[in-house]
Amino acid sequence: MSKSIFKLSLNILIILTLLLPCLSYSAEKKPKKPPVAAPPQETVITDSNISAFIKKGDEMFKKGDIESSLRIYLKVYNHSKDILAAAAIVQTQYERVLNDASASQDDKETILLKQKRLKQITPKYTSIKESMAYNLGYIYSKRGDSERARKYLTEVLETTPFSLKKDSLWMNTKNLLLGQYGLEGEF
Repeated sequence: MSKSIFKLSLNILIILTLLLPCLSYSAEKKPKKPPVAAPPQETVITDSNISAFIKKGDEMFKKGDIESSLRIYLKVYNHSKDILAAAAIVQTQYERVLNDASASQDDKETILLKQKRLKQITPKYTSIKESMAYNLGYIYSKRGDSERARKYLTEVLETTPFSLKKDSLWMNTKNLLLGQYGLEGEF
């Protein structure tokens, strides 16, 4: 029996000797896979970051990344269009309350204060929408998409104040639009 205990002990010792080097060394490290980046979340345009969006679109345009600038300009254009539509709806409701003889004086005063903010927002977003419409018309005209170019350029002419100044937005738009119609010379 002592021989069998000896053999068993010897077998255990051999097994431990074979296993101990494996236990003392760490397992082969596999190179870590870089974390999979989540798809970039699209940032929502707000009043506080709209200038950054416009600047980014302009930078991309200057670098020749027309597609990215087009996407940004469209996003800014749609945002400003939505803001102006919402402002018009709110203004209509405010006018109803102000003209309602049964409305309280407190309500009317509150609305007058809120109208001041609307009067600041409207020109700002009108200007942004006009410049984005021009940029979109310009890009579409350079891409050969005359139909879209004419749509945006016509909108600029309809909403931008008339100006005879050579480098004004109105004159630049008019000239670009005439080119889309194939008209040459002064018009």
